[in-house]
Amino acid sequence: MVLSDLKVGQSASIINMHSMEPVMRKKLLNMGFLPKASVELLRIAPMGDPIAVRCANSSIALRKTLASQIKVELSA
Repeated sequence: MVLSDLKVGQSASIINMHSMEPVMRKKLLNMGFLPKASVELLRIAPMGDPIAVRCANSSIALRKTLASQIKVELSA
């Protein structure tokens, strides 16, 4: 499953981000998007893009194309 597949309010753990550009991956890693980190989908914009995500006590807006490159596993 990928981050863009989550529904509002769902939480998941990051598995990997290997399919994205190294520069963008490094930026996200610096913001706390680390393997096994918990992420929660907060909001989806009215037109569907971007999405608001909480990770490491920070909220960030991501484009759906970028979120679809982050593999996650649903939290129990």
